[in-house]
Amino acid sequence: MSQTEEISQTRRLPFLNWPTALSLFTALVAAGTVTLHLIGDVSHRQYLKHWGIDAGLFTKTADWILINGYYGVVDRFVAILTAMLGNLHWLAVAAAILGVYVFILLSPASGASGEAPAWLLRQPEWRRRLIRQMLLTAMFVSVVPCALFLLTAFMAVPAALGEIAGKSAAENEASEYRKGCQASRISCVELKREGEVIATGFVLDSSPSHIAIFDAQVQRGRVLALDNLEVMSKRTPTPKEGVAP
Repeated sequence: MSQTEEISQTRRLPFLNWPTALSLFTALVAAGTVTLHLIGDVSHRQYLKHWGIDAGLFTKTADWILINGYYGVVDRFVAILTAMLGNLHWLAVAAAILGVYVFILLSPASGASGEAPAWLLRQPEWRRRLIRQMLLTAMFVSVVPCALFLLTAFMAVPAALGEIAGKSAAENEASEYRKGCQASRISCVELKREGEVIATGFVLDSSPSHIAIFDAQVQRGRVLALDNLEVMSKRTPTPKEGVAP
């Protein structure tokens, strides 16, 4: 085959032209955006739910949700990688079992000839046709529930990732918040209204109208309106920093 004919055939291939590649890339970007948005939104809702706070009071922009989804995916991938590296022996066992399964699956059931099994060849013609039709019908019918199962599993994965990421972030912060303002590595804030301190704790979330904190005194989440509310940092200087004269 000449070089001109090869180039002509390459141009005719549907997956090697620019419009098709651009359409595929656009579809992947759209799917990735929707997935990140879903993970970010579910993660945010699960995070606030852990503290007993209504997520409806703290709506976020699309950009914030996408970035939150991105960090949620990275956090879960790191957690999965850490778990895999910590359980390499079970990974080797799973690889061995999968190898045996693939070997059995690819082994011919009727020898290398690829002919029908001997027991089927001994059957009358009408019975062979009946068995073939029954097997084909069973395979066709089984495709529908299998496809629905795979589709459901595919759709559930982003939501599960977001839920786990939000819960994990809340649990990690909770262990630090419960140490109190003096011992925690995270800075506290004081909430004042008309000069009076009404709460002290750690900021969980905020919106133009409300602020959510983990109250260091009562050890639970609280939501306060921002009307006439002053938020002041209550960062305790470390021994290295000292206190300014």
